[in-house]
Amino acid sequence: MRIKILNFGSNWWSRFGSDANDPHRFSRRAAYFNSTGVQCGRKVRRHWIVSGLIRFNGIGDFNPHFPLRSIGQTFSCSDLTFAYGGNRVLFKQMVRATEAPDFYLVVISSPRFGRIDFALGDWKSESVRPIAVSDLREKQEAMLLMNPQDWVSTTLGYWQLQVSPGFRYGAALQLVTDDVLSEGIAG
Repeated sequence: MRIKILNFGSNWWSRFGSDANDPHRFSRRAAYFNSTGVQCGRKVRRHWIVSGLIRFNGIGDFNPHFPLRSIGQTFSCSDLTFAYGGNRVLFKQMVRATEAPDFYLVVISSPRFGRIDFALGDWKSESVRPIAVSDLREKQEAMLLMNPQDWVSTTLGYWQLQVSPGFRYGAALQLVTDDVLSEGIAG
């Protein structure tokens, strides 16, 4: 599966190799994790209602010192699986820019996109695949796998993933009217 990263969740952590004498303990044997979270005072807490994460291994094409350099890049990934109590996707290595992604990694936060009512069954289009969702009082963050034309409903309206070479990373969430969304569903 190929996934193009449009943004990351706000919660980062790492795990290093267990052998203290291994010279690659903090590089090749390390793993870097990203997920959703909400700000609680000075800390970012998970407060998951859907637990999940994405993982980068130390031997891959991900640079943990400059994670934002991966935004706009497409990676070869494992399928979305449920293991160890949550959803997981392993990002293995970057693929050529000419290879089209199967999904886009999109992160939606309530301050920017509005709140999602997760109790509603129709808060997202059918093919949107949640990886992780954090929710605490008025703060939310959702990490999703989306296809072009997929949508998410928030208090501000419908956000649709649109693909265009004019967008900075080739795709972006756009606020659309009900008419545009209906045309997309019907067409």
